[in-house]
Amino acid sequence: MSKVIFITGASSGIGKAIGEFLVGKGYTVYGTSRNPEKIEKSLFPLVSLDVRNTETIKNAVTEIISKSGRIDVLINNAGVGITGPVEEIPIDEIKNNFETNFFGPIEVIKAVLPHMRKQQAGLVINITSIAGYMGLPYRGIYSASKGALEILTESISMEVKSF
Repeated sequence: MSKVIFITGASSGIGKAIGEFLVGKGYTVYGTSRNPEKIEKSLFPLVSLDVRNTETIKNAVTEIISKSGRIDVLINNAGVGITGPVEEIPIDEIKNNFETNFFGPIEVIKAVLPHMRKQQAGLVINITSIAGYMGLPYRGIYSASKGALEILTESISMEVKSF
């Protein structure tokens, strides 16, 4: 049985490339997009999901579980960049960055972990950034959101290791 891979933010960029690579290796891949109906010629199914909206997260996980019966690997890839001096970035844009790059992946993990625990197997991969290891000028907010996800990943790996 082919492993079922769930990739957030898979309509373009790194997420799309990962999905296409894994399909080529024979895995069952489900990607997500905020607007999957706008994506043409995807090599794998795209499910509607906005990591800032817990209802869409629950719906996407339910849809994948109902179609494939399991999720073996979650790749939290959805993310947004943000550039500019911290003092000039509106707080709403900062909050959106953290909702997408940090809080969203947490909610996706929380939705998937019970299924992985029930399966007694699973892998969560969070795509962070080298920018998460150091503050970069004009990228402070992005660096902070990716750094937060990096530390959270380390913590969760210890929390679920026994599973």
